This record gives sequence, structure tokens and C-alpha cells, in this order.
Amino acid sequence: MKIFLLIISCAFLYKSNNVECVNFVDFMTEKVNQLGNSITGAFKSLKNKFKVFMFPELKEQLIDTNIIEIKSKTKKAFCDFVEEESAQRETESPEYVSLRSEPTALMSTAQLATLHGKRVESHVVLTKDGYLLTLHRLRNSFEEGNKIGNFTVLLHHGLLGSSADWILLGPENSLPYILSSGGCDVWLANARGNYYSRGHVSSNVDSLEFWDFSFHEMGQFDLPAVVEYIKKVKNSDEKINFIGHSMGATAFLVMLSTYPDYNKYFRIAIFLAPLAYMSNSGGPLKILTQMAKSPPEQLIKLLGEGEFVPNRKIPIWIANKYCSGPDMYCVNPLLFLSGSIPEEHKWNKSLRARILYHIPAGGSTKTILHFAQMVNSEKFHKYNHENEEYPLRLVTVPIVMFSSNGDLIATISDVLRLYFSISSPIDHYVIRDKNLSHVDFLWNPHAKVLVYEKVIDFLSNGLNLNASKANEIMW
Repeated sequence: MKIFLLIISCAFLYKSNNVECVNFVDFMTEKVNQLGNSITGAFKSLKNKFKVFMFPELKEQLIDTNIIEIKSKTKKAFCDFVEEESAQRETESPEYVSLRSEPTALMSTAQLATLHGKRVESHVVLTKDGYLLTLHRLRNSFEEGNKIGNFTVLLHHGLLGSSADWILLGPENSLPYILSSGGCDVWLANARGNYYSRGHVSSNVDSLEFWDFSFHEMGQFDLPAVVEYIKKVKNSDEKINFIGHSMGATAFLVMLSTYPDYNKYFRIAIFLAPLAYMSNSGGPLKILTQMAKSPPEQLIKLLGEGEFVPNRKIPIWIANKYCSGPDMYCVNPLLFLSGSIPEEHKWNKSLRARILYHIPAGGSTKTILHFAQMVNSEKFHKYNHENEEYPLRLVTVPIVMFSSNGDLIATISDVLRLYFSISSPIDHYVIRDKNLSHVDFLWNPHAKVLVYEKVIDFLSNGLNLNASKANEIMW
């Protein structure tokens, strides 16, 4: 009826020369197409419901078909990202361009895992607020002599990262592979906004609405959805073991302090360089602290109105002012913010290519500003609400924490404060004098010895420990 009235109105106005309807045909074509798509979708939904009513055994098949369609969209999004990244890097320094020749530089998590000889699955999880998240699973590849235990382990990446972060060290030294070969069922999460989790049921990834989130929503919506999905797939009451790096630990604390009932689903949690209390954080992140609550328009344009630094590069003039090191490291948003500029030759060319082309994997400006607010307020609180602190006393899962005196943003003193704020701390494991930066918990070539062997020890035996002071690693 509205379209019919619009036709009459346009004809009348055109005849009276008061207005031109030059774009009317285009408008009508668009409306007819929308109406056609709507009718097609309605009939398709009705047809599926009729099939399920008449033949209940087809229900699972129809669900699988919908999941396959979503997966294909997710896959396409990742391929688009790789192509865009490649195009951008063509104008970069010769050093950056040369890294593209490394065979694994532009491989996705699933492609890397397959190359490494692992069985990997991609699952799509729908959150209550409409985001579509990709969850990667490494199927048990138990090897004799490596038994860790038949544990279900969920790993969550850190700031601006993705599931790929955990396997960039390769088949021999990556934590998920060590766990899988030891008998564990390993799941790798991807937070909203990274290039594996850029789907939404109604918001376009280019809209500001899509990027209106921080780590709060990751804890409020993403992690609960992932936990429920794993429980459903496994159809078991087995408790989950959680390992979170950086922001992964932050989201976990948000979830358990917001929904305390979820404590019962976890056996133990292990935090690597957790970000919660950040009063002693240093590095370039402190630049944002005074402006984080009410950022000026110029700052928002610089950082990105929705997605944080969409072109994945810190402006060279800022990098040169606040970062000492090679430009190809200093312009990387994660390495810049965390002050994690690697020592010369710490990363070989192949590892360097994988890290620099996979990081940053995407995130929101609001997330960065939320962390900057916590540096300024010296509290662990909700976005723009310093007095609404997360009630960490409600977090009752036994937790082990790792920190290093080489980490500029997850400092030993701040992690220790977090340790004494939760209900069931197990240990605070301090790694000293090894120049272990914030990202080195994942990508130090010696991480297997420095970090992962102790992580596995805590995973297997942590519930039997009763530590009251920090340990120090000697290596």
C-alpha cells in the first residue's frame, strides 16, 4: 500500500513540476528486490518447518546445512582479509614485502594446523547479541609418552589477537599441539571483531554498531556462548580447563564475576600475563590514559571510529616518537601498545612473517580505550564507569597466574594484586630476568621451556598445590 501511494505521489509531483523523480525507478527496483528476498526467505523457512514437522529425522540435517552456509561466509571473510592485507603490504618497506614470500605468512589457523599435520575443525557459535564467532578445535592426537590427561582445554587469545596466535611457533613448540598430543581436547576461541569472528545476524561489519563493544561484551556474551556450545557438542558434564593470555584472562574474569554460576563449569584456569589491574602499566598505552574516558574527535579519527586502526598500522610519526626499534615492529599496533619490540634476531624470518601478518587480527577502539581507562583509574571496572568495579570475590575457580618482569603492561605487581583479589588463587609464577615481553608468552622461541612446561605441570597437578607466594623460574 505504501509503495502504491508513493507511485501516485511521485506521478502527481512530477506532473506539477515541483520535484523530479529521476531516481524513482532505481528506488522501486530496490524495494521490489527486498520484497522478493523477504518472500523467498519466508517460503524457505516455512518449507523447512514443514519438513521437520513431517520428517523429524531431517532436523539435524537442516541445522548442519545452515551452519555450512555460515561457515562459507566466514571463510570468504578471511580470504578477503588476506587479499586486502597483501594489497596493503605491497606499498610497505622491502623488508615487509619480502616476508610475504614465506609460505605460511598468509595461512589461516585451519590451514596452519593442517600443514602441521593436525586434525582441525571450525565451528560457528552464535552469541545472544547476534555475533557469529569461529571456534577452532584440535581433535585428540594422543602420542605415546606424552600423556597429560583427558582434559578439555579452552584457550583464549589476547589483545588484538586470534586463535592463530597459539600455533605460530610451529608444530613442535606450540602449546595447543603439546596439549593435543598429550590427550587433551583443545578448543581455540576467537573474540568478536577479529577476522574469524566478523559476522553478525543484523549489523554490517562496516557499521559503527558492529564495533560498539569492549572486552566486557566478550565476557558477557562471547565466552558464555562458547562454553555452552562446547558442553552441547561434548554432551558431557566434564569440567573445562581454561588458559587465557592477556585480554583472554580479562574476558574470563568478566564472565565469572558477571555470571558466578559459570564457575562450576571450570576445573582450573591458567592466566598468562593477565590484564585486569593495570595501575603500573607502562609503554605507549599510557599515552591514551588521560583522554580515554572522553577522547577528542581527532584522537578517535586517528585510532578508528569503530575498528581500532583499520589499516593495521600505527602512523609512522607516532611510532618514531614513542617507539625505539625497527619501523616494521613499531608500526604494528600490538607490538607498539605493549612495548614488545623483539630483540634483534630473536624471531627468524619465518616466525617474523607469521607474527607480523597475523597480528593485529582486529579489535575495537572501545576495547583499547577501556584498557587505557583502567590504567588511569587503577581499578578493574566497566567501560566509562570507574565506580562499577567487577566483583572478583565471586570468581571461585582455582587460578594460576604467570607474569614476567619484562612485561610492560601486565606487571608483576598488578598481577600480584589480582592474585590476592580472587577467592581461590593457586600460584603466581614469576619469570624473571629472561626479557620475556607481553607477547613472548606466546612467541618466544624458548616459550616451551620458559612457560609451557610449567603450564602443563599446573594443568595436571595444580589442584594439589597450596602455594602462598610466587615462585621463580630458573633457566
